[in-house]
Amino acid sequence: MVLIGRVSLALLLVLLAAAIAYALLPNVWTRVMGRGGVRALPGRPVVYLTFDDGPDPRYTGRLLDALAAARVPATFFVLSEKALRYPALVERMRAEGHSVQVHGQRHWLVPLLGPGLTARQLLGAAAQLRQRFGLQTCWYRPTWGLCNAVTLALLPRSGHRLVLWSVMVGDWRRTPVQLLLARIAERLQPGGIIVLHDSDETFGAEAGAPESVIQLIPLLSRMVHERGWQFAVLDAEQEVVG
Repeated sequence: MVLIGRVSLALLLVLLAAAIAYALLPNVWTRVMGRGGVRALPGRPVVYLTFDDGPDPRYTGRLLDALAAARVPATFFVLSEKALRYPALVERMRAEGHSVQVHGQRHWLVPLLGPGLTARQLLGAAAQLRQRFGLQTCWYRPTWGLCNAVTLALLPRSGHRLVLWSVMVGDWRRTPVQLLLARIAERLQPGGIIVLHDSDETFGAEAGAPESVIQLIPLLSRMVHERGWQFAVLDAEQEVVG
């Protein structure tokens, strides 16, 4: 019985170590240590406005209206399942000069996914966007900004770079527009990457939260231009150092 107990404990420790190596350490590497992923692109007086979790038929079209009125280009990290459901929104993004990149197939928590589903989040989503829209994506922001060991192993062969953000302001909750603007103004630097959301369907998001994001666009545009900066998109032309 003692031997069985020792074997069981050893097995438990091996499984725990494997789980830490698979799901925890990659996020310590990327989120805590800031390695293996892009948080900002310093060097030019530009900022990168990005949106996650869409397209959404209730918000994305009106967000595109606001971006067009303010003449602000943005990068949309889309879920391919939703992109296929609402293709006209993706086609409009492209037609209006925005960049469309990979957020995943569905809004899954990647550290808990096995290798097959992890590959679907990156390779499968990229393939669906390529086949349906002719998109050659090159940036991947995993859902919730979290990855696992398979994600990091797949990135080089996929032709994608992992991108996170330098400015996150809690816009998935219903937040006054002026408070969102103040949070961004406090944290934004040249080369910064702002992450906002154009859907409220994700777990933890509050219904109606993107309404403030839509209203934010003209104010954010004015603030950025008053600082002497411009907006740019994340695309294949970005020169990434490090």
